[in-house]
Amino acid sequence: MGLFDKLRQALEPGDDAVRDPERAKRIAAAVLLMEMAHADHEHDASEYTEIRRQLKTHFSLDDAETEELMAAAAPRAEQAVSLYSYLKTLNTGLTADEKREVLEMLWRVAYADDRLDAQEEHLLRELAELLYLPHSEFIRAKLAVTGQ
Repeated sequence: MGLFDKLRQALEPGDDAVRDPERAKRIAAAVLLMEMAHADHEHDASEYTEIRRQLKTHFSLDDAETEELMAAAAPRAEQAVSLYSYLKTLNTGLTADEKREVLEMLWRVAYADDRLDAQEEHLLRELAELLYLPHSEFIRAKLAVTGQ
């Protein structure tokens, strides 16, 4: 697959969004969570454990469904040139409260290894803005996760 094909694929909504909008939202959330796990350039097992926990809990999935979602999202996260299509899926398909829940999931993954890396915090801020969440929701989500 050439560069232009990858760019087109990254910018166009995937077939999942057309066939099953709920699945598209789940994949989009999973891709963002994986991006968060990779933000510090370390692939910590605790972050992947937390991703599975967040997906399973948030979407009420069983273990097999969670693994299937992870398997569907992993190549997309790996090949993504841009997160635009995933953010678009979430922005059009979720309420503000649901987007804040996704942000909380992202915070939980960022803190899964018991430390917040500067790159993780930068990505969190950027994703909050791209999800059209005000700074107060960014702080609210952080406090919900850290218990401060």
